[in-house]
Amino acid sequence: MNYIIKKAPFTLLSFISLSVVFSQFLTVYYLPITWLSFSIIGAVCLTIGFFEENTFKVIFCSFLYFLGMYYFVPLNQPLSFSWFSNFWQQVIFQFQQISIGSPNAVSAIVALPLLLALLILLAGLMIQFERFMLSYLLMIGYLLTLSIFNSIQLNGQIAVVFGCAILSVLFTKNQLPKKMVILMTGLTLLAGWAAYALPQSSARTSLTVWTAPVRDYLNQKGLYRKIRELTTSDISRTGFSENDQSLGGPLLDDNTILFEATQETSSYWRVESKDAYTGKGWEIRDGIQPRQMSRRTIEINSNSSQQSLQAAEDASVHFFNHGMYLPLPYGRSNLRVTQGSSGFVQMPESGRINFIDSNNGEKEVDNQWEPVVYQEDALQNVALAQPTDTVADYLQLPVNLPNRVRDLSNEVTQNQTTLLERVTAIEEYLKNSGTFRYSKVDATVPEENQDYVDQFLFESQVGYCDNFSSSMVVMLRTLGIPARWTKGFAPGDRRATSGDKTVFTVRNSHAHSWPEVYFAGYGWIPFEPTPSFSNPDRPATEDSQTPESSTPSSSTSSSSSSSSSSDATAPSEETSEISTFANNNWRENIWLLLKLVGAILLVAIGYFVYKYSLRSQIYLTLKLAKRPLLQSYSILLKRAEKLLPREQSEPLADYAQRFEAKYPAFDGKFTTLTNIYEAEIYGNSPAKQLDTILIKETMHLFERLKQ
Repeated sequence: MNYIIKKAPFTLLSFISLSVVFSQFLTVYYLPITWLSFSIIGAVCLTIGFFEENTFKVIFCSFLYFLGMYYFVPLNQPLSFSWFSNFWQQVIFQFQQISIGSPNAVSAIVALPLLLALLILLAGLMIQFERFMLSYLLMIGYLLTLSIFNSIQLNGQIAVVFGCAILSVLFTKNQLPKKMVILMTGLTLLAGWAAYALPQSSARTSLTVWTAPVRDYLNQKGLYRKIRELTTSDISRTGFSENDQSLGGPLLDDNTILFEATQETSSYWRVESKDAYTGKGWEIRDGIQPRQMSRRTIEINSNSSQQSLQAAEDASVHFFNHGMYLPLPYGRSNLRVTQGSSGFVQMPESGRINFIDSNNGEKEVDNQWEPVVYQEDALQNVALAQPTDTVADYLQLPVNLPNRVRDLSNEVTQNQTTLLERVTAIEEYLKNSGTFRYSKVDATVPEENQDYVDQFLFESQVGYCDNFSSSMVVMLRTLGIPARWTKGFAPGDRRATSGDKTVFTVRNSHAHSWPEVYFAGYGWIPFEPTPSFSNPDRPATEDSQTPESSTPSSSTSSSSSSSSSSDATAPSEETSEISTFANNNWRENIWLLLKLVGAILLVAIGYFVYKYSLRSQIYLTLKLAKRPLLQSYSILLKRAEKLLPREQSEPLADYAQRFEAKYPAFDGKFTTLTNIYEAEIYGNSPAKQLDTILIKETMHLFERLKQ
């Protein structure tokens, strides 16, 4: 009965914590959560906590183990040897598939036997052996892993397990003072409140903003992509997407190389524009996309009479299995296919060029390209006008667009008069006002009844290029200014070659979107509202640098992306600027942060080593030493001499009495141990029976003394 009473609190706390962990496992693997699920865990805990005979525990827990596996994976067979054989054959097969890298995630038939075995072992550690630190660290670590790999919030569950851990420690430390018990209980309640309340408070926003550059950097390095490969999460990857009907949500960087361009001048790589905003994303309206076939060569020109072009340069682009679309720089292009295709399909309304061939193999195109230059001064006096050479409506907006979007547009441009001033005012508001924050990993998906742009402008205010570019187009349209949403790629990573030519490597992570605004006589001109991006084709002032020199170098250039998902409902676009982390010295900040964390860990480790060094020395001596009493006493004597120096040639018995006179808490234990030590050392023979209890009690008294 005494055993049951002693183990009862540990049995209850173990059942609660193990049930929390097991229920989350069942949720992730879509297994049934029923009363029998928890009954199996409860039976294991009761068996270990109420029965002292170890043989019985092993037999009954083994039975519960196989019963649990049969309950969740019956294989349409009765519980028998045949079921057992088939079950383990499937387990072995799954492990073989994992070893060759076949599955993307560990299946339930593999995870279930491992987790059940682990839960039973943890129950034994916590209930029978009262080893809580390792057990609860494993459970909390498992819940954190589930949260990360499955994009679910488990703050409350982690708080419950942490609370059980604290209570378990309190039950084993009956000698703790009441103040310490109150403090530990308060910390447990505080941790539970924090897990519930902090994610819903402003503290979450502050923490999110502070850690955003770190998480963006990890995203660029592919950490989140690796995590995604091991889970069934629906988070999209960066890259060019054909479907933009449903925008929003986080994106994971994909650094797959799509093409390499060899040319002198950098440029955004334009693929197409879309005219119809649905409130959730963008579409090309039916009936406005005529197609023109070309063989081998094609000339692309905006036919804008007032465009200013630079001297022509020879460029070449090599595509690596990227798809059917042909990204083009701004300006006049004379294209010729040299490898992998027989010609082009042109769609003038959206500006898109496709390769004729349906295969996705490598292709190469030569381009005699004349880069375009737009000057702000030349656009200052251009009046607002609508394009006349199109059937598309570039003022179209959803009928249910919230009025506050239009009100915000008027507020931002209330002091501006010209077309260019109003366009740049909205661009500056989105890019440099400080109201909005760029992040791919923190972007959210609008609710069913929310408008994509409205939700970004007034609620989340966090997103990537799709959010910023869509918002600028919609805000301009509310003012009657024709604008369209354009997608393609940022310039890419540059690497210098011989002569004046530079190789630009463009990856999925460089996919990007931006707005184009119509200026009569000049055509559709690109602008850049996304923070930290620099569009080399954006209109520049006369005294500014040329587009080439104003483009960020590879160490400071930006990248953006769009979703690579081909599903109709998949989120689209985006990527971040590669240089954001470096420009803000976040590499140095991370290194400093790591140094601080490392220093704190070293201090913490040093503290625990120092605090428990006496205990570790005594335990090792009792286990391993040939004459444990002599060595144990020598260790304790050194500790005593640090507290009260021993006089030269002072007998040990006299010193022990003087020591206990100053530290009466020892109550004769140190003196008794000294007498036993002298009897053994002067008698030159080991004690008949080693009093380990006395040694350990003396050790604990030394530990409690303030040094």
